[in-house]
Amino acid sequence: DMAKQYPNSMFVGIDISPIFPTEGLPLNVAFVENNVLDVLPYEDASFDFIHQKFMVCAYTGAQWEEKVIPEITRLTRPDGWVELVESDSYYTSDGNVANRLSKALQDFMTLKGMDCDIGKEIPRILGNTNAFSEIKNKKQAVVLGKKGGKSGEETLRFCTAALRSFRSFFPANMNIMPEHYDALVETLSIEAEKTTTFINQYRICGHKM
Repeated sequence: DMAKQYPNSMFVGIDISPIFPTEGLPLNVAFVENNVLDVLPYEDASFDFIHQKFMVCAYTGAQWEEKVIPEITRLTRPDGWVELVESDSYYTSDGNVANRLSKALQDFMTLKGMDCDIGKEIPRILGNTNAFSEIKNKKQAVVLGKKGGKSGEETLRFCTAALRSFRSFFPANMNIMPEHYDALVETLSIEAEKTTTFINQYRICGHKM
């Protein structure tokens, strides 16, 4: 949508996996399969605006500090902006399934050295680069599912997709069969509509000097 709205701008999407559409793309859109933990194939100060979203389960705390934020900073032009949207790794809920899956996720992230509260830490990490003149962090409690509107539905889809991706790890840690785990993940969406389950989300913007 943004590519059509701003036809004079070039939009580049980067992901570690080949999940991108390949047909019907606007001429000002390109998708690249790469890993931000490696040095990306772009010169310093290549982008006016960099957006990254929902990577809380992708990097360790050390990787955020030593790889991710430094690489984003390197690629952003002076007077450009970065926007990072992350969420807590745990739910606040009166539902049993949400709380059970939330604990499993936190245990896994702690075991792997991931930061369960990275959304709260990103402003500090950006500030430590001494490259940004302005850093803002907006916190919002997003209710999962239809009750949370478009954002709630999108966040619920992200949460269930992330939980499915951990299928090879979580069942053993939770002492349940994989089929039982699958059922729990599917039940989360149903439970979210019957109870109130929310997750804190952080939108961090930085203006590079």
